[in-house]
Amino acid sequence: MDLKCTETFEKTYDKYYQICTEEEYALKLKRHKEQDLPGVPSKFRYRQIVSTGGSRSSKSWSILQLLLIELMTRKNIKITVWRHTKVTCRATIMETFKKIIMSDINIYKQFKENKQRAIFTYKPTGSVIIFEGADSIGVVLGSEQTISFFNEVTEFNKAVYLQITQRTSDRIIDDYNPSKNFWLEKYREDEDTIFIHSDFRNNVYCPTNIMIQLLSYEPWETGSYEVKDADVYYQGKPITPLNQPPPNIKNVKKGTANEYMWLVYGLGLGAEKPNRIYHNWHKISDEQYDELNETEYFGLDFGTANPTACVGVKYDGKGGFYLKSKLYKPLGNLEDSLATSLKVLVPSINKSNSLIICDSAKQAYIDLLLNSGYFAVPAKKGSGSVAAGISVVQSFQIYYVPDRDLDNELQNYSWKIDRYGEPTDEPIKKDDHLMDAIKYCINYLIDYLGIEM
Repeated sequence: MDLKCTETFEKTYDKYYQICTEEEYALKLKRHKEQDLPGVPSKFRYRQIVSTGGSRSSKSWSILQLLLIELMTRKNIKITVWRHTKVTCRATIMETFKKIIMSDINIYKQFKENKQRAIFTYKPTGSVIIFEGADSIGVVLGSEQTISFFNEVTEFNKAVYLQITQRTSDRIIDDYNPSKNFWLEKYREDEDTIFIHSDFRNNVYCPTNIMIQLLSYEPWETGSYEVKDADVYYQGKPITPLNQPPPNIKNVKKGTANEYMWLVYGLGLGAEKPNRIYHNWHKISDEQYDELNETEYFGLDFGTANPTACVGVKYDGKGGFYLKSKLYKPLGNLEDSLATSLKVLVPSINKSNSLIICDSAKQAYIDLLLNSGYFAVPAKKGSGSVAAGISVVQSFQIYYVPDRDLDNELQNYSWKIDRYGEPTDEPIKKDDHLMDAIKYCINYLIDYLGIEM
């Protein structure tokens, strides 16, 4: 078998076949028994391999080469390759697999293809690889396999992913271009999961013209910085607007230097969207928020099918606002549930004394709170209020308690892009419930507390 392998393949292969030490396996056996799981745990160190990286790093190609080895060396296993839809799966990753096996005529002859079902059977071992889409709930719930490969796993929500993985008896492999707020990033803390990072420089077969274009995005002097732990460092510290390596003079002069394009497509790292609205918010702990001896105010954005979002806000008197998500949940019929839900879900609200600043477009819900004894007021709105209100928030130091929903909204809260690719002054109206609640509250408090700007 003549496989043209890259450094990315070598990284993937090494981690996939890495064996536990005796001590590690003893702990795995103990955990397996405590959880009352069936069968015996694998002696391989990792159940899940996650390959992340940029364009042309050969992530998918290398994983398919690895799966080919599995098909050829193990009897009667089933490998399922997943994309969001079956049509996309067949048009993309299945075609890549066919290129790999057709590159060696002796291997290709050993495969039997069922074109209608997108199944390839390796005849000497009886093992199969099938290319599926998660657009059919019947397929997801009915599928059982030895190995699952999620190609472009960012297409999947966590619920679908879990439905598939709980029906996968052996190994799980994923690939994607990193995104800092993607739910799979949390698995970096999972001891049964290993993340592999690569970029186009790990692929010796990357076409020269593509390599030249990717290198043209590099904004900093080559070799002046380093990549580690999915971040970029200069002089031992993460790169920030105040900690910048020397510029790449050649690319700057050509006008091709682009930090976002280099981080995402060159280095294959998660990066802030160039049209993201809020930057440089500072994370604090629950304890830091709770110990701040200042009055707590509340911003409230109403939702029925969408989440009702409530955020706690404190002002330190020195230009700093402190935020903590209090509620993020659809409450259905607000006429019946709003007052009761606030009492149960946000117990820190003092019914008659805590100031709640609410979406002024929903006066009926504000009246409902007032009739229930809450100190609720409408947010202040005026001409151009959305962009102006955002500008007010941006002018202060913001400290916040990390939270899944708040982090997700903060990362994705972005300006709309015009036809020339430039940000407008209109935010994208999607998943912005906490962002709106924060804007309502801070803008109201400027006048209420007499804060100078």
